[in-house]
Amino acid sequence: MNIFLKSLVVGLKILVSAVLILVLFNSFYVPNLTNRIILAFFFFFITLVTLFIFFFKDKFLTQRPQFKKLWKAVLVIYLICLALLAFSIIWGTSDRLRQSKTQKAVDFINSQKITLFDVFGNNLPPKPDQAQNDSTISGIDTNHNFVRDDVELAIYQRYPNSAKIRSAMLQYAQALQLELTQVVDSGTLVATIRKESRGMNCVAETGPEISLKDPHEKILAGLAVGDDRQKEIDDLVLNTDLRKKKQSDVFEKYMTTYSIPATDQECDIDSLTLPN
Repeated sequence: MNIFLKSLVVGLKILVSAVLILVLFNSFYVPNLTNRIILAFFFFFITLVTLFIFFFKDKFLTQRPQFKKLWKAVLVIYLICLALLAFSIIWGTSDRLRQSKTQKAVDFINSQKITLFDVFGNNLPPKPDQAQNDSTISGIDTNHNFVRDDVELAIYQRYPNSAKIRSAMLQYAQALQLELTQVVDSGTLVATIRKESRGMNCVAETGPEISLKDPHEKILAGLAVGDDRQKEIDDLVLNTDLRKKKQSDVFEKYMTTYSIPATDQECDIDSLTLPN
C-alpha cells in the first residue's frame, strides 16, 4: 500500500510539473509583449519553485541549512503567487460563466421576432383584466410573443386597416417589453437597445400616408409620423409608474457605451410583403 501511495504521489508530482511547464511554454505566445513578459516570469517562478519542492527541497536544505531563512522568504512569495493564480483561475472561470449566461440571454432577445400571425391577428389574445395587468412590470402576455396583451389589442384596434403599421408598432412594442423583462446586465441592455433602434426605424418607415411632391418634405413628414407612432407605443408600454421606474433603473444600472450596427433590414417582416 505504501508503495502504491508513493507511486501515486510521484505520478501526481510529475503530472503537475508537466502542466506547469506546458503553461509556462504557452505564456510565451501571449500577444501583448508586456503581458507576455509578466506571465512568463510569473509562471517561470512558480514552475521553478514547484519543481524544487517536489524533487530537491529536502535533500538541498538538509545539506545546506544556511539557506533555510532564504527558503522561507521564497516560500512566502511562492504562496502569494499561488494565491494570485488560484484567484485568477476562479475569477476567469466565473467571468466566462457570466459571459456565457449573457450570450444566451442576448441570443434569446435577438431570437424574438414579430410573426405574420401576430400582424394579422391570428394570435390575438383576449382582453386582460387591466388592474391585474398593471400590477406587475411584465403584465399579462397570454400568447407569449413579448407584446403585452393590452398593447397588442390597442395596436390592432387603432390600425385595423394597415398590416404595415401594425407590424412595425408590434416590433417596437416587443423591444420595449424585452427591455423591461429580460435585461440582466449591460450586454442584454445593449441587445434590447439595438432591437428598439430597429423597431423605431421600422416605425419611421410607415409614414407618411400622404403624397408630397418635395422629397425633403416627405422625409420630414415621415419622421414626424414615425415619432408620433413611437410615442404612442411608449405611452402604451410604459403606462404605469412601476414600468417607467423599471426602465429608468435598468438604464441607470446597466447603461454602457454601445454602437448600433448598420443593417439592410430594419423590420422583422418586410413591409413589401404586406398587403397594406
